[in-house]
Amino acid sequence: TFYNTLPLHDGNHYPGQSKTADYKARAQKFFDELDNFFTELERSGRKVLVIVVPEHGAALKGDKMQVSGLRDIPSPSITNVPAAVKFFGIKARHPDAPIIINQPSSYLAISELVVRALDGKMFDENDINWQQYIANLPQSAAVSENSNAIVIQYQGKPYVQLNGGSWVPYPQ
Repeated sequence: TFYNTLPLHDGNHYPGQSKTADYKARAQKFFDELDNFFTELERSGRKVLVIVVPEHGAALKGDKMQVSGLRDIPSPSITNVPAAVKFFGIKARHPDAPIIINQPSSYLAISELVVRALDGKMFDENDINWQQYIANLPQSAAVSENSNAIVIQYQGKPYVQLNGGSWVPYPQ
């Protein structure tokens, strides 16, 4: 199932107003919607794996290359976004705290997490080794690209190529 939500979509306005809606209010609406969705899943008793993957960051703050709200260059602050995986209907205890994956990862790592849960056995196990579940996920270098720009990480620093030109350090 694909669930799309709009509260955090860039450019949201309140009805009858031209000013962009406040981010804090939109974020609260998003988390309220997500909480309601999760509550309904818990009540259903169904075995469900939910994966939350943002399309992109909001570009709330500008940088030396782009003003706030502009996403023409896929900078790290826009494309390095958190994702979440949550199980519903499992027998085992959930971890006491969220498990954070800090290594460079992408959709490949998320796909691997899905594959590891696909047979459904995790839902019926009395004990889940969460560290084993997240171990050895595929790592991928940070590369962000659109029709006009490519941004990569090289030796711990971002570099940008605009319109096929030379690679230059992304101004920090």
